[in-house]
Amino acid sequence: MKKIFATLFALMIALCLMTTAFAQETVTVNWEDIDIESIGIEGSFYSFEDVAVIVWIPDVLENLELTQEDADNGLIGKFEAADGSAGVYVQFIEGGEGWDISSVLEIVQNAGGKDIETVVLNGIDAVSYTIEEVDSNYIAMVSDSGNVLQFIFMPASDEDFSAVTALIAASIQPEE
Repeated sequence: MKKIFATLFALMIALCLMTTAFAQETVTVNWEDIDIESIGIEGSFYSFEDVAVIVWIPDVLENLELTQEDADNGLIGKFEAADGSAGVYVQFIEGGEGWDISSVLEIVQNAGGKDIETVVLNGIDAVSYTIEEVDSNYIAMVSDSGNVLQFIFMPASDEDFSAVTALIAASIQPEE
């Protein structure tokens, strides 16, 4: 298990170094550049109704059934560790007609997001950011209809989970 986390941590450091090296530029990440088999973590790709993206989630995170409260908050996906110590949540925010990635970037900046970066994940423009008050990392992107799809990773302060977060983020891609 330590070897897996060490490998994931190395991937996270590489992604962070790319971000630092290109601080003035958009970071581009491609899933095809990652050798998931050598990392040794089993996982599956998931898709979501009415959203044309897929994401790889490691098997250590359970795909949970959504409650009515989850749906009312726009959640369309919920994956958590069995002990509840970590989670990945997928949120669809409607009502952003006419929004683009610049709109999302401006909203995140005005809302107090930290560590804000523009990224391209497998051809999808996105904004990554942190909200320290809720110990979460986010990746937000705009759908063709102008709605926002947001991935939420908790807790942001867990270094081991941050490595997993980097791997999951790298897997977000258009559904074919």
